[in-house]
Amino acid sequence: MGNKTPTLIFTHIPKTAGYTMHMILHREYLLKRGTVFDADNIGKIDRFRNLPESFRHRLSIVKGHLYYGVHQYIPRPAQYFTLLRKPLERTVSLYNYLMAEPNTPFYKEVNEKQYTLEQLFENGYILNIDNCQVRFLCGAGPIPFGQVNERHLQMAIDNLSNCYDAVGISEHFDESILLFAKKFGWATPWYTRQNEGRGGGIRLSELSEATLEKLKHYNRYDEILYQKAVELFRKEMDAAGPGFMDEVAAFKKENELRQAKTERNTLLMNYVRKLRFYLGLQKM
Repeated sequence: MGNKTPTLIFTHIPKTAGYTMHMILHREYLLKRGTVFDADNIGKIDRFRNLPESFRHRLSIVKGHLYYGVHQYIPRPAQYFTLLRKPLERTVSLYNYLMAEPNTPFYKEVNEKQYTLEQLFENGYILNIDNCQVRFLCGAGPIPFGQVNERHLQMAIDNLSNCYDAVGISEHFDESILLFAKKFGWATPWYTRQNEGRGGGIRLSELSEATLEKLKHYNRYDEILYQKAVELFRKEMDAAGPGFMDEVAAFKKENELRQAKTERNTLLMNYVRKLRFYLGLQKM
């Protein structure tokens, strides 16, 4: 891969179908396109910027829970893309995930103290229930709970509009990944759903009026950003041409038929990913 080929950066905002996106990226990049950096939390940025420049220079893709701005540590051109999701639904999904998944860093305390969503808004324990999508895209770094403001929103809108080469919407996942594939020259992005909720938990429709008001308050900037993302996504859909929705329909049908084969490939890619990590060919 030539040095002028851009490094692709996937900004994985929590609970936006990002893990399913990762499985597509593993298949596309792990075996064919070189070196990968994979981040499961924003703290990995410190590790990333301290990697040898020679390693950062040969990266084909950087992906994971990293705020906008990681490109400044990549000594070659870079292209960003991301997925956004309806903010209220995303936040409720994140809460349910944290309550159900023992491997998350907040699981023990959230479960031991049986925090309700309303209590988490009051104590500010989890930053990513407070305008999370603005946090990830504004480039301002960590922001204290409750202090995301209009300046951060405008920074996020500017970055999304001017610095992201492609913007997807989780609620239109198939359309989004086909647009990504066209934009970045991928093979057909077959997938199976990964990391979906196990059922149970709270539902948006079941929230008390008081909790719903807090949910809306702490996602008010995300709501504006999401609408901007939808606007950009629709422009990309229009630019794909009048036959694009026929492509989407055919893809959905074929993807459903291929589920067993795709799941086997996904298991193989997870094995390859771990092997490459142990061999030093990627970083996590």
